[in-house]
Amino acid sequence: MRLPNEHMTKTALAVEALRGAILRGEIAQDQPLTVGRLAQQLGMSPTPVREAIRTLQAEGLLQREPHHSVSVTRYSTKDIHDIFRLRAELESQAARLAVPRLSDEDIARLELLQCEMERAAERQDIERVNQLNAEWHLLIYSAADNRVLLDLVQHLWKKFMWEGNWITQNHAQLSFSQHTALLAAIRARDADLTDHLLREHIQTGEQANIAYLESQAPRQG
Repeated sequence: MRLPNEHMTKTALAVEALRGAILRGEIAQDQPLTVGRLAQQLGMSPTPVREAIRTLQAEGLLQREPHHSVSVTRYSTKDIHDIFRLRAELESQAARLAVPRLSDEDIARLELLQCEMERAAERQDIERVNQLNAEWHLLIYSAADNRVLLDLVQHLWKKFMWEGNWITQNHAQLSFSQHTALLAAIRARDADLTDHLLREHIQTGEQANIAYLESQAPRQG
């Protein structure tokens, strides 16, 4: 489990470290977690760790267990489908609103981020791919100028294993090709096509997350 390097409060550092460990699959779903054990692993006092656990419980990543412990929330295939169906509705709406608002400079920035993302994928730098992918999408959605919608999108993004996307076979190349098509639709100011392509893009992400979940399931027999 690693701590981020940014200048953050201890609670924020604990939240980011724990969230990252959960989403990377470093903490088993059946592993009981206590404040004392996590504080020791992070090299922190119990107080920020306790606050971080509350935050991640509110996000739905951790659930309370008997005997004062918590564990990683188990997501079913249906849970993932439900999350991605909501994402498709919210993010396609944000993209549709954003298309006429994105400037030529924004589009140039999206192209640059895409190039950087592909280079990071070639280096197998999954963490950097995640960061750039989030920046790429949020640049589009922020242009919708709807803070409530953006908050809802970001909340849903915290609920699934991003890194599982990029280690699923062939997903990265397919995702990048979909980004290229989305950029062309945005450049043409075609809101209908952008909406359609983004829904397809999110459906691809759903399939990758389900494949990752199934690959992590204990073998039977």
